[in-house]
Formats: sequence, structure tokens, C-alpha cells
Amino acid sequence: MRRSVPPARRPVRLRARRLARRLARRLATLFVAGVVGSTVVGALGLVAAAVVGVRLGTRRVVVEGRSMMPAFDPGDRLLVVRLPRWWPLWPGDVVALSDPREPGRLLVKRVRAAGEVWVTVIGDNAAESTDSRSFGPVDRLDVWGRACYRYAPRGRAGPVKRTPPSGRATNGGHPGP
Repeated sequence: MRRSVPPARRPVRLRARRLARRLARRLATLFVAGVVGSTVVGALGLVAAAVVGVRLGTRRVVVEGRSMMPAFDPGDRLLVVRLPRWWPLWPGDVVALSDPREPGRLLVKRVRAAGEVWVTVIGDNAAESTDSRSFGPVDRLDVWGRACYRYAPRGRAGPVKRTPPSGRATNGGHPGP
């Protein structure tokens, strides 16, 4: 013979089961929303950190004068990336550095030779360039960063590649005039 549950108790058990299911669904929804929400917030935080890092670690520079022709014409716009002080510079890198004659001004030049504490820079157009032949090697700390991309004019936009200084030897890594 089957025992029947008194009618007064049956709704209490059903209510408890329903409440447990509802609670489980709500907790699952909150958990998923929390995970998704925290992922979205984390991703937004990473994007914000990247934007701040890029803004502090890059600089847009306009080429003035004809000292870097034919590689760069006056008016070319370059994106210069800040480099850590320990980052090596190689002959042929295009860098932006503080002008030794006017510290508030940046020069765009090509690395001729580099050591741990000094850098010799030259312009591609020797007849039009004021560079290490005029003011000597510069302190490595005066190099702001390396040009990595020409973004204007559009027709010549693209990455800035390392090319050896035209027709000049690197003097075996020693600074030279």
C-alpha cells in the first residue's frame, strides 16, 4: 500500500523546490553576468591602459628641412616610439633626438654609430644637414625614440625601415665626426 503525503505538506515541498530552482537560476545569471561584466570591465581597463601608454610612449613628428631627403621630404609626418634607455640602437635606425643647440627642438636623423652612452647621427642629405659632423656625438639620453611609421602623406605611408647610412661606414662602432 502506498502512503500518501498529507495535502498540507505537498505545497510546501513544491514551493521549496521551486524556490531552490529560482535561486539557482538567479545565482547562475548573476555569476555569468559577473564574469562577463568583470571581463568587459577588465578589457576596457586594458584598452585604457594601452591608450595611455601609447599616448605617453609615442610622438608625432613633422620633418622640416631637406636634411633627410630622399628618404623623407619636408612635411612628412612620422610616428616616433619612445624606447627604453637599454634598447639598442643600430646603424641605419631613424631617430628623433633633442637638438644639442636648442634643447626644446627635436631633430630627425639616422644613426651612424651607437655606443652605450653616445650616438652619432647623420642626415641623409649631407649638404643640407646639421648633424654629428657639426655638433659631435650626442648623449644616448638625448635620443627620444625611433621612427617606426610614416603616416603622411598617404601616398608614401608605411613602416620606416632601417637602412644603412648612405655611402658611409660605421667606423667599426666608434663615434666619428
